Amino acid sequence: MMRHKPNYQKSIYVLLIIVVIEAVFLMASCQKKEGIRPVIEKPRAERKKGQPKVNPVRSKAQEVTAPPLAGTSNGAKKKEQPKPEGRETYLATVQGKIAIVLDDWGYNLNNIELLKQIEEPLTLAILPRRAYSARIAELAQELNKEVILHLPMEPHQEKQYQLEPDTILINMPKQEILKILETDFKSVPGLKGISNHMGSQATESEDLMKVIFEELKKRKLYFLDSLTGKTICPKLALEVKLPYARRNVFLDNKSDAEYILGQLEALAKTAKQDGFAVGIGHDRKKTLEVLVRAMPELKKRGFKFVYASEIVN
Repeated sequence: MMRHKPNYQKSIYVLLIIVVIEAVFLMASCQKKEGIRPVIEKPRAERKKGQPKVNPVRSKAQEVTAPPLAGTSNGAKKKEQPKPEGRETYLATVQGKIAIVLDDWGYNLNNIELLKQIEEPLTLAILPRRAYSARIAELAQELNKEVILHLPMEPHQEKQYQLEPDTILINMPKQEILKILETDFKSVPGLKGISNHMGSQATESEDLMKVIFEELKKRKLYFLDSLTGKTICPKLALEVKLPYARRNVFLDNKSDAEYILGQLEALAKTAKQDGFAVGIGHDRKKTLEVLVRAMPELKKRGFKFVYASEIVN
């Protein structure tokens, strides 16, 4: 009986086939695992001290449900918006600054309750040496209102007007002017500046106004020009380097609510155009009643109410 020699060639073929099949299965298995991606760990130099190592393998599901960075969308870093700079950017958010000045306080306390209803900044121009001058000044400070002296000064055609006691006249000597100023300042405590009561002729006199302006500068006070006529005050204030502002609109030449509202609209228009405006009214019931209603509405429209001292330059 003959013995068959083992067929080594056939065995090699079988082994090769097995190897090829295993290789195919291995490749298929690797393709299925492509959905699991390793998360690249930061180099040691980039990690903060004490920061834990990142798990080297995270599933896609884990990546999707991970919370985004605070203040960002989908984990993307949000760019910081530039801060407002300059007058143009400021006026894009604030329509304009408005300073409202109310003249002729000091005769009585009739409108104090209405004044208390106005929360926005106001400037009260108080006449000197009246029955309630000091009391109004004290109340104004309690209500966070600004106080200025409403200084009586000589108008044109003075015989047509009833002048206040010790009205400053253009022919007065310097020492008399300074004496009146000293007494008037003491009668209105806490004042930040002065404005002219009447004074259409006085504000045309450079000699008179220079005496007043130099005294104001010594006391670190500003001058608000009521603009009752021609005035040399802007030029002189620049020369003396005195803080100065001027009236844009008279609010209540007529004691009528519709008229006053119209003047407030004119004031707002100027503030929007120039960035600021000064409106002058008076210690009158109708004027304060309109302001109580109108000032909150103007504030909602983007106008900012300020003291007169915030507008002087």
